[in-house]
Amino acid sequence: MDPIIARFTALSTRPDAELDLVEGALEISRLFQDGVDEAWVHDRLDALGDEVRCELTDDPDLAAQVEALNRVLFGRPGFAGNRDDFNDPRNSFVDQVLERRLGIPISLSLVYVEVARRAGVAAWGVGFPGHFLVKLGQGGRTLVVDPFNQGVVLSADDLDARLAGIFGDHRLSVRAHPSLLRAATPREILVRMLRNLKAVYLGRRESTQALRALCAILALVPDLPEELRDRGLIYRELGHHQAALDDLRRFTALSDDGPAIAAVAAVIDELAERPMWVH
Repeated sequence: MDPIIARFTALSTRPDAELDLVEGALEISRLFQDGVDEAWVHDRLDALGDEVRCELTDDPDLAAQVEALNRVLFGRPGFAGNRDDFNDPRNSFVDQVLERRLGIPISLSLVYVEVARRAGVAAWGVGFPGHFLVKLGQGGRTLVVDPFNQGVVLSADDLDARLAGIFGDHRLSVRAHPSLLRAATPREILVRMLRNLKAVYLGRRESTQALRALCAILALVPDLPEELRDRGLIYRELGHHQAALDDLRRFTALSDDGPAIAAVAAVIDELAERPMWVH
């Protein structure tokens, strides 16, 4: 087994409360790059956290905390969403995001959360539909911000407008469905980052890299049907027929998607008729 994939398997055995998000993000960076400097990443996050602390007055309210975070992270110039090349894989590598100050919603949210925590500000990632966000604060006083858009604070009406853009007017609201703003677990964040990378590499026709992302996802959360199907199809494309057959059969055992199962069944029949060579 690839030693980095083995480390994802080791991470998967930890409960979410013991899963370190930065450690997992660094493993994602190592999966696709050589020479990732772990110490520099921690030092940079610590330094940004210290800058935020210096910006805070005694006993600041939540709005002042957000303003301090936004001044440090988005001023002078600072971090920004990479709108010109959203699908650049480097947008998902925490070391590259910190160095280039460019990212996508989930990677910029990860940086925002980790800097906030180092500054003593309670913060969590939120897997909001369509666009990852950050929630700050505790108890009855919280704020939701969008690090991809310079840390803008989003009201309930703003969030509902985003939901309407995805699902249609008046279909969903955050007031009626507060679970839409629940804190994402570290495992969920890492899987979402890897799924983004899978999609990027498939779009670039880099099947081997997409396969690495899929193996990491399934190491963290085994038996995800869609990922088993996608990995099986890539194994087939790359000529690993027995591995493809194993994944696709497992997919049909777990999935409840009838049309997808029917499509995969034809591939399984084709693979089952091929001779499987043992080397």
